[in-house]
Amino acid sequence: MLIITLLFLTLVAAAPSPVIQIVSQSVESHFPDDLTFTIQVRSDAGNITDAAIYYQVGWEKGERIGQIEPFAPAAETTLTHVWDTHGETVPPFVEITYYWQITDSAGNELVTEPERVEYADYTHDWQSRGNEQVIVYWYDKPDDFGAALFEAAAGGYDHVTAITGVTAERVARVVIYNNHTDFCAFYAPNSCQDWVGGQAFPGITVQQGTDLDWLTHDVVPHELAHVLYNEVFSDTWVRVPTWFNEGIAVYNERHDHVADMNLVIEAAADDDLIPLRHMGTQASGLSHGDVHLWYSEAYSLVAFIADAYGEDKLGEVILTLADNHPMEETLQLTLNMDMIEFEMGWREWLGYPVDSISTPVMLSPAPIVTFPLPTAPRGQPAATITPEPPVPTQVSPTPAPGDAPSFFPCCASPIVVLLALLGWVLARRL
Repeated sequence: MLIITLLFLTLVAAAPSPVIQIVSQSVESHFPDDLTFTIQVRSDAGNITDAAIYYQVGWEKGERIGQIEPFAPAAETTLTHVWDTHGETVPPFVEITYYWQITDSAGNELVTEPERVEYADYTHDWQSRGNEQVIVYWYDKPDDFGAALFEAAAGGYDHVTAITGVTAERVARVVIYNNHTDFCAFYAPNSCQDWVGGQAFPGITVQQGTDLDWLTHDVVPHELAHVLYNEVFSDTWVRVPTWFNEGIAVYNERHDHVADMNLVIEAAADDDLIPLRHMGTQASGLSHGDVHLWYSEAYSLVAFIADAYGEDKLGEVILTLADNHPMEETLQLTLNMDMIEFEMGWREWLGYPVDSISTPVMLSPAPIVTFPLPTAPRGQPAATITPEPPVPTQVSPTPAPGDAPSFFPCCASPIVVLLALLGWVLARRL
């Protein structure tokens, strides 16, 4: 044992140091204008001649490559990359993972270990609270405001984990701005519309508002669910139905959903339910008055699975879909029913069973105004956009009370007037 130990120590002592060595490195945040990466390196074999920096933003899967500022080849030099964020929409406090690749004139190469930094916003006196799973950021509010936000975020995170058994590898982030002007600071010029009240990105959601009950019961758990489920579906190429993507987010909200269920049951009693075949895509011919019902139905469809079969079974449905089984196949594998049987089971659960469900028929487009639903129907659910709240006499799931009307999470539309109407009908839960 002594001989082996001495031999090991000798080998360690004899191991050569890297030809290219790091003298120092740093990252400076100049929010919202840029993030500046700097590294000082030295080569023992020649001049530093080439370099590149690679980085990931939040939980994005792809890497970006950054262009290095011009430098003169030298044995020791300082390399700089300035990521100009002014022209992009880059959320504050998003985590950036980066590494350098550096080459000298002798052909030696150094690839640094990945480092993680935050794109910090120093324009406000931010406070934060978090754990290993989730962290929340707020400013100009007392500690108990942040404590309540964190409790809501942690509870929402734990609920998703309890359903799916999945935890994220990195910390999820929730950022709350107090008003629309402050909120728009991180958007690219002329891209922050008045009706936008929040947006979710890979690994982070940024919202605005000061109504604590609304934030903790609706916004934070809903939008955090989108962040976490988007990660669950990150390698999913089959389409995730819009009703299911929104339904599991609404299901994560922290209120009793009595208003949702009353609306759905009333529609069932009047035979006015939106057929399931019309709920799977974005803007499925819905008129203004149907959007509110659409969200309530989306919730009730998910609640049906959880109530009738248990949350473990709901988690199985989510993970089977994430494993690239189309929705109908997912239901057959997990609940032993096709889409028609599923819809009939849901209607029976509501207390208004039917003897049959008509098969989908392709019809000519109806001459009505359609409204885009929040999440684009694609394999990986889109980032969500949260509406600002309507007038104070109405209650909205994502809008912040006291601000201008707007529209709900998940996808932007070029028709601002329609989005304002959509925000109005989404004034629904608390």
